Amino acid sequence: MNIKFLDLAKEYQDLKTELDSAIFKTLKNSSFVGGKNVEDFEVNFANFLGARGCVGVGNGTDALEIALRALNLPKDSEIILPANSFIASIEAVLNSGYKAVLVDCADDFLIDTDCIKNALTSKTTAILPVHLYGRACNMQKILDIAHENHLKIIEDCAQAHGAKSIINEKLRNVGHIGDIGCFSFYPGKNLGAYGDAGAISSNDIELLEKCRSIANHGVNTKDRYNHRLLGRNSRLDGIQAAILDVKLKYLSTSNQHRRYIAHLYTQKLSEIPYIITPPSPLYEDHCVWHLYTIMIPSTSEKRNQLQEYLQNNGISTGIHYPKSLSQIKAIYENPNCILHPSPKAEQYAQSTLSLPIGNHIEEKEVDYICKVIERFCETN
Repeated sequence: MNIKFLDLAKEYQDLKTELDSAIFKTLKNSSFVGGKNVEDFEVNFANFLGARGCVGVGNGTDALEIALRALNLPKDSEIILPANSFIASIEAVLNSGYKAVLVDCADDFLIDTDCIKNALTSKTTAILPVHLYGRACNMQKILDIAHENHLKIIEDCAQAHGAKSIINEKLRNVGHIGDIGCFSFYPGKNLGAYGDAGAISSNDIELLEKCRSIANHGVNTKDRYNHRLLGRNSRLDGIQAAILDVKLKYLSTSNQHRRYIAHLYTQKLSEIPYIITPPSPLYEDHCVWHLYTIMIPSTSEKRNQLQEYLQNNGISTGIHYPKSLSQIKAIYENPNCILHPSPKAEQYAQSTLSLPIGNHIEEKEVDYICKVIERFCETN
């Protein structure tokens, strides 16, 4: 059996008729930059989230940088974020001219709210929680900390399209719980384009309009050549918007399938010694399982041996991430980084392994993968 970690070709074949129609319609109408495709997707994605608005941009990293600029934080601001994340999260903070404060994670892979409290200083102006692996952060606690300390919240939702957090006893989609939310639509995401793409969401319409202006050369939306500020070029193109609008209709169903596959993995792998399965979601929509990440509580060598064994048996896997942010040279040598102890994030870096998950994975693939893992554990 040959099991891909990600199978975008199969995904395309499943939606080929609708996707081809959307793409060719865009080509026929020459709606390449801006236009109805982008407008429709922005409205539809905002409605999906339950947010007041959305701005399409070039990619997820741009979304973070534009959001940070739009918030206009003080020059010497410190922004708290987790050590367990992709480098784009901290890259955006540093490239925006702020100090990045890295703190550790809890047992659910996500930012530890106690660590946030311990990292607060008079220069802290914002928290950047990362909804990692498809799992929503505890936004109620983060909101409470932010309100008590007059902080902004920038949600990194690159891996959490459709994940929800409980706020005041009600489920809310991530992306419009804090002041502003940032999404990536990189092809491998739960909602992925066929190239780079991203979006910014918020309930603050004035803030969104500022983001839109920054993303389009600082243009005043009512006067094309009245540049109210120096912006940048980061626009969601029409073809990607058309593709995303088609795929958005199937996102909830796709996420539900991921939950089913994750449940099967946990059910089968929980019986295998030495394998630690990810924490169970707190409620049905808490996690959309962008990644299904197990832990091998030993050294990175044992994890790497399992990965090689799976590869030799036709199973592709991933490591997210082989280093915590605090272990990356470009970060720990950066004078604008403040590093708090991150033992859990460092533990994840040497012990986690992501298994295949997505619409291309069915029960027979889960059975095979789990049997191969069991065989490895029995012989190693």
